[in-house]
Amino acid sequence: MNFKSLIFTLLVLLGAPLGFAQEATTASGTIGSRDSVEIRVFREDDLTTRGQLSGAGTVSIPLIGDVRLAGMTTDSAAQLIERKLRDGYLVRPEVTVAITSRVRKTVTVLGKVQSPGVFRLDPNRQLTLAEAIGMAGGLQRIGNSRKVTLKRRNSSTPMVINFKDIASGRIKDIPLSDGDIINIPESLF
Repeated sequence: MNFKSLIFTLLVLLGAPLGFAQEATTASGTIGSRDSVEIRVFREDDLTTRGQLSGAGTVSIPLIGDVRLAGMTTDSAAQLIERKLRDGYLVRPEVTVAITSRVRKTVTVLGKVQSPGVFRLDPNRQLTLAEAIGMAGGLQRIGNSRKVTLKRRNSSTPMVINFKDIASGRIKDIPLSDGDIINIPESLF
């Protein structure tokens, strides 16, 4: 091995920035619907793809077309794209997938809670109504726990929920979705 080959190998092993290295703003993890991604194929700059996933969780990649990436990890997405590229296009493709920006998914808690506000949903776990109210500090003394409303993004009619039944375990807690709005009204003594 000559000196130049040794230096190149050390730089690659140490993660030195070469033309193929990921930027500091990129991330790995589970790809969410509407997240923005960057897909790179080693030594195939024409196949580099950057963009936001469609509502269906797909991204269009040269040669192979639309590929569904939502719900996959960046590593499994890279493996899927490598398999598709090997199927008649490239001999040994090396693909990296990075999340360049995430779409924030949130729920809003309003009304008679200790700290109303907008709370971010963890993309890796389901948040429930009781947890969201807990994140807002719980009900104020004057909050009406029997008439909590939950407004879903795609529904014009809010649900009215007796939160006391959830807190006591009489009914099952309600999983929340992106864009849900929870309102705790004032109790009429």
